[in-house]
Amino acid sequence: MRSSSVLVLALTFAACAFAAGRETDCPITQAPAQPFAPPKGYHPDPGADFALGTLGLWANVYTHWKLNLNQDKIPFFSEDFIFGKNEPRLVVVARRLDSPAPLVWADFVTEGDPIPKIPNNHGFMITSLPIPTVGCWEITARYSPSLNKNHTLTYTVWVIQ
Repeated sequence: MRSSSVLVLALTFAACAFAAGRETDCPITQAPAQPFAPPKGYHPDPGADFALGTLGLWANVYTHWKLNLNQDKIPFFSEDFIFGKNEPRLVVVARRLDSPAPLVWADFVTEGDPIPKIPNNHGFMITSLPIPTVGCWEITARYSPSLNKNHTLTYTVWVIQ
């Protein structure tokens, strides 16, 4: 009797593990009905599915993120960020939704070069987010251009090999 209970328990865990990681169960962020349009001069990455966010914080979203693509770098943009003037006070965290996994924090945050044709030296903030496995991941970025101002952006992607 005891060995059959252990077997049932083991099969239940195996079934749960098998069910984890199905793309169809992942709430992948879709382009909004009213798409975000970056300010004049910013051009979305042609490989991205869409730009998402507000003028305070936005990113180019790849709904199917490839592991180790460009060393897992993600650029974030903000009208509040000025190259060489502001510190890139940005925190980025990834959380796996379809299976237990530790949180993944950005390895680094730095400023990217000013973007040509954008007035006032507006640049971008870049981070490395070393997501370790395929699956459903929620990415949350929080940018604080000043003590009294915060911008948060959250989206969900399906990470592929």
